[in-house]
Amino acid sequence: MAHPRKTERRLLTDSEVELVEKSRQPVVSALGDGEVNDLVAQLRERRDRAVTIANNQRRALRGKGGRGEVTFDKADSGNRQKASVLTDALTRARREQTRRRTQAARAELVESAHKALELKRDSKRAKRPANLPRPNTGMTPKERTRLERIGSASGEAGRVTKFVAVAQAKKDSRG
Repeated sequence: MAHPRKTERRLLTDSEVELVEKSRQPVVSALGDGEVNDLVAQLRERRDRAVTIANNQRRALRGKGGRGEVTFDKADSGNRQKASVLTDALTRARREQTRRRTQAARAELVESAHKALELKRDSKRAKRPANLPRPNTGMTPKERTRLERIGSASGEAGRVTKFVAVAQAKKDSRG
């Protein structure tokens, strides 16, 4: 629910009134991103403090451990209303924060889309070399296709195989 400015001035301190005024639209849109983040942090801190004080006052009114005796007229000296005013200001500031984030994300998305479109257009363009006179590169040597022999002279492998076969035959004949 909206609070009249007269009520806000009655409930809030001068510094809190200044913070609430900063959260209103013409001023908040002129602030920088860092200033809006600071404003949100300060409003949240003040709101939490007002809620804590109001809860402590209500607790003391019930007799659950407070400082001294609390009468009903002192029980809630506007801290619930103060918290409500600060909550509304915090909501406005956070809405501005969200709007800025959304706007930045949209701008980044548009930029990415333009970049992707440009890459797509580049890929469809012909990639032929320019038809210019070029020097002849000359003859290029062919790679060798024959494998070199492993081992020693050509008859060596057969000689060893035959030697093993003969030795095995002698062993088998002893028998």
